[in-house]
Amino acid sequence: MGEKLEAVNAKLTILVDNTIMELIPNSDFIKRRSGPHHNFIAEHGFSALIETDDEKVLIDTGVTGIAMKHNLDLMGVKMKDIDVIALSHGHNDHTGGLDKVRGKIIAHPDSFLERWLSPKPGLKYDLTSPKPNPKKHKIEYHTKPVKLAKGVMTTGEVPRVHKWEELPVFRKVKDGAVYQDTVKDDMGIVINTKKGLVVIQGCSHAGIINTVIAAKKVSGVDKVHCVIGGFHLIGPAEKKIDRTIGEFKKLNIDKVI
Repeated sequence: MGEKLEAVNAKLTILVDNTIMELIPNSDFIKRRSGPHHNFIAEHGFSALIETDDEKVLIDTGVTGIAMKHNLDLMGVKMKDIDVIALSHGHNDHTGGLDKVRGKIIAHPDSFLERWLSPKPGLKYDLTSPKPNPKKHKIEYHTKPVKLAKGVMTTGEVPRVHKWEELPVFRKVKDGAVYQDTVKDDMGIVINTKKGLVVIQGCSHAGIINTVIAAKKVSGVDKVHCVIGGFHLIGPAEKKIDRTIGEFKKLNIDKVI
């Protein structure tokens, strides 16, 4: 991107995560929704809402869309209030709720391929996303960065600067053939605030450090205030944790969530 991403005031709400922890105290940076414990619900996957002064951006939908829709309703946010929906990547725990949304969707051309996780021979976990509905969805396919709202953009495809961040356990079908899936559709969402960039990742299949590097480049902003999201640093990837922490320190990031 040629010009620097403008700084905005923004609020980020995590709509879908695997757990709800309402009893943990608030901090200066994180505010948890108050109310009876059963009000807000969790499910597998991820979804988040970005609100600026004038616009609302929905990131992902969770695995069914039920928790996303339920939690949006409790917040008083209707689907007609959402200006644009961005898919971080095309795995069904992030796109499974597409039937619960309508409107403009930003996605990568690979987002709706047949794909699966194969951590060891004989194991196959389907990750294929549901197909969009042309009656409900206006899909735009992009590989390059896209501005979603004032001060908010995607990274587009993330260059794999650090190859050690990749995890070769995914497969995809393209043009009738099976390939190792590097999840090239995996992208970050970037908000520029007065304190610096906030980088949001659904799963970090491209690598969270690679994503932060890409976010700085496409936004034209060097300072990273906060990195939020799923990092996929469990199981076989746990050996990468120390190296990832070291890279975070080099990048001088204020907060990691």
